[in-house]
Amino acid sequence: MAVYTQTKTYHTKAHMGMIDVTEDFQAAVSAACAEKDISDGIITGFTTGGVAGLTTLEFEPGMVHHDLKAAMDVFSPYTDEHGRVIHYRHHDTWHDDNGSSHIKAALLSPFITIPFVRGKLTIGPWQNLTLIECDTRDRTRDVVFQVMGE
Repeated sequence: MAVYTQTKTYHTKAHMGMIDVTEDFQAAVSAACAEKDISDGIITGFTTGGVAGLTTLEFEPGMVHHDLKAAMDVFSPYTDEHGRVIHYRHHDTWHDDNGSSHIKAALLSPFITIPFVRGKLTIGPWQNLTLIECDTRDRTRDVVFQVMGE
């Protein structure tokens, strides 16, 4: 079985900023197929850092700019109804303000794995691979793409 690894860097926006990385997953598969002479297998994307995640969703404005953030804020709000940062015990350890970010990231996942067949991702037409920044500040994130196949 052949293995191909590629890393790409992204500049993310705080508080659930999202980037559609579908084309980058496909580009890594295409590069792996060409370089390693494979056609079928899996690709795993893994984002480094403790407060970002990868998922699939329909990458449309309502979901990207409102709905997912609103849903995640139900489980782990950053501020209260008066705009004050909510205290999490995590803040006591590191003297920061991103306890809610860690919970959001834990509800997501730092990785996603997708099969590919004949060099093409097996995702649906409305299924976009999405990098999500959960931190309270803009960040620079790496995504490691690892392709395995035959």
